[in-house]
Amino acid sequence: MKHLNKKSSAVLQKLIDCMSDPAYAKTMGSFAKIEKADSCFMPVSIEKLHHIPTFDNHIAVSHTYVENGDLMRDPEMEFVSKEGKFHPISFRQDNMGIHQEVFEYSDVDGRPVKYNPSLLNDLVEFANMWMLNINEQQELGVKV
Repeated sequence: MKHLNKKSSAVLQKLIDCMSDPAYAKTMGSFAKIEKADSCFMPVSIEKLHHIPTFDNHIAVSHTYVENGDLMRDPEMEFVSKEGKFHPISFRQDNMGIHQEVFEYSDVDGRPVKYNPSLLNDLVEFANMWMLNINEQQELGVKV
């Protein structure tokens, strides 16, 4: 299964580490918001999600804003990890009505039973670019 490249994985790992950093953590270990002061860029949020069988971690990374009282994801991606590799599994862009899922899940135990490799490739390509942008915009300091 295709996964993020080394550089983007390092940025995503830095975001995960922020969930345990008191400077960023909103709920220690499960949610963080990174917002560079006096920046024209949207903050980035990272959240630990429910466990998906067969994977080690499940997280969401997003930029958000509020429109007419609704939280809008611009975008949000979910990732799972296995053996130290990160795989994007969904993409959501609310202002365009886009919600894409890589996996179909079993109704019995929630395990992934089928996946769309073409969508996975597209999401990996986007996530590799997005992680580098987040690193630069939020000045995370990950050497890439």
